[in-house]
Amino acid sequence: MLPLKFTKILLSVALCGSACRFWQPKPEAAPSPSPVSVEAAKSDAPFGTKEPEIFQTEIVVTSNGVETVIFAARNGANRLTVYDYRKKSEFALLLNGEGSSFIIARRLKIYTENQAVRGGETPDDFSTAELLNFPPIAVYELLGAENGLTKYRVVSEASNASEIIVTVDEKINLPVKQEFYSVSDGRKTSVSTTELKNFALQTDAQNFELPKDYKKVSAAEFQDVRRRER
Repeated sequence: MLPLKFTKILLSVALCGSACRFWQPKPEAAPSPSPVSVEAAKSDAPFGTKEPEIFQTEIVVTSNGVETVIFAARNGANRLTVYDYRKKSEFALLLNGEGSSFIIARRLKIYTENQAVRGGETPDDFSTAELLNFPPIAVYELLGAENGLTKYRVVSEASNASEIIVTVDEKINLPVKQEFYSVSDGRKTSVSTTELKNFALQTDAQNFELPKDYKKVSAAEFQDVRRRER
């Protein structure tokens, strides 16, 4: 079942803005990676943080032993986010460059117009709010590099109660994995991991098209059909 209230909540998560954005503005000419002392007053991220104009990837989030997979694709103003990717409960959110938004049940071959998005609104950033949600003042400590991957330890100067281990793919100069930890009495506890898999700087134009054999239904019918199919 996909109540309208839940749909709007889910959409607000998918379209989260600057307070919880996936990517942040890219710093001016990032220098070559180098160790940063814990005493540093401030440091910009020593890697790219600008979302590509064209890409597709699978976002794998693991927390408390539960794995969630989201497929995300973008080509300019066109975006596709598929939740519960490749599961029976899979459904997708499509935003096109014309300002229209649709919720799609691909297994059932139905879709409905998403009334929660109007006027051509699009998400500022990637659909996951965690991967680059760094503190405004953070220290980036280089841990090492191997096989084209560079790791950093990220801590907030405002609090030492948590830390993030970031893995950057040197070929694309973007983070592809983050491991989140809570820290207490010098002991680290894993909280969650967010990882990009099958990342590509290209995507199929068909990702942003409504298939011609799909049936358009009302929001109420969409909810009812999905409920009966579960």
